[in-house]
This record gives sequence, C-alpha cells and structure tokens, in this order.
Amino acid sequence: MIRAGFIHGTGAAINCELGWIPDWVRLVNLTDGDDIWENFLGHVIVFTSGGTTEIKKGQTITGLTNTSTTGVLREVILDSGTWAGGDAAGWFIMGADDENGAFGSENVEVAGSGNLATVALQNEDGIDIDTEVAATTTDATGIQSYSGDAANNYAKGFTVGSTVSENGKLFGFLAVRNGPGESQPVRVAGSTQAEAVW
Repeated sequence: MIRAGFIHGTGAAINCELGWIPDWVRLVNLTDGDDIWENFLGHVIVFTSGGTTEIKKGQTITGLTNTSTTGVLREVILDSGTWAGGDAAGWFIMGADDENGAFGSENVEVAGSGNLATVALQNEDGIDIDTEVAATTTDATGIQSYSGDAANNYAKGFTVGSTVSENGKLFGFLAVRNGPGESQPVRVAGSTQAEAVW
C-alpha cells in the first residue's frame, strides 16, 4: 500500500489519517527544500538468550513481567548464536498495530509454550532521521505511528510531531506499508542465515 499527499505545518503535532499504519514514512519540507524526515514505524525489539526452540514469524509472544502485553511477530532476524544452543540473539519485528501493550526489559514466551527469550526495552517506532541535518528527534516530536481514535471515528495513520511540523510550511509525504503476505524476508546469497536482512 502506498499513499502520497500534502500536509500544512502548524507548529503542533498533526495526526494524518490513512486508514492503516505505515511501515515507513518520508516527509519533505517543500517550502524550504531544506529537510527530509524519514522513520520506520515498526516495533523493533532486541532479544538475547533465545530458548532452545526456535521462535518464528507469525507466532505471538507474551511478556512474563508485563503479562497482558502480546505481539504478533512479522519477522525474526537472528544476529548471533543458535536456537538449539539456547543463545540466539537478534531482533523481533512487529508492525505498530501488531502489539497490545508495551514490552519492557523482560522475558517473553510464545503463547504459554515456556520457550523463553529475554528482550531489551523496545524501540517503539525506530529513530527519526533528518537526511539534511545530523540531529535526530524523539518519536514524540518527529514521526510516529497513530492508532486512530475509535470514539471520534478517526482512522489509523501517522503523526507528524511538533518539531517537524513547522508552522506555515507545506510538506509532501510518502507512506508505504506491506500488504498481507508481502512482508517476506530478503534472502542473502551465500548467507547461512536463511532469513537474514542486511
């Protein structure tokens, strides 16, 4: 899914409704031509100490400290170690709307299986990148996912934070998201990690 459009900056945060939460947003200051902001809106969680049974994409993980927190894995990328050796380490990747609650630095398991992995504090929406200036922003002031507001019939989309939303400026945006079944791993020639993405 792809959506392109325009936004009028106000100096305050702006919720942009698309009907879906993008995987990636690019925002360009068209008035000044001086800034291009980009952000990956997926939830990336570092994991270590993987259990001895492989945790796979499509499975649901549950926190053992934050027991009401669950997430459906879009991808599992192994960086080092092995599942069989109990020392697997890498990244769990979920869409912004694949997670219920927020994982902390805790153990997680696959839906009551007892197959544990230890996760670090999650990176909620990635890091906002300004391609013209070295500085980055926090999610609260840059670009972040927007879950909508059912009470007011507002659709899902993304939020342009107050730092990026310069008053009186015209912005162009490009928002993209994989459709169902399109979030497939990239195979790397010669790699022993079948689902590595580098």
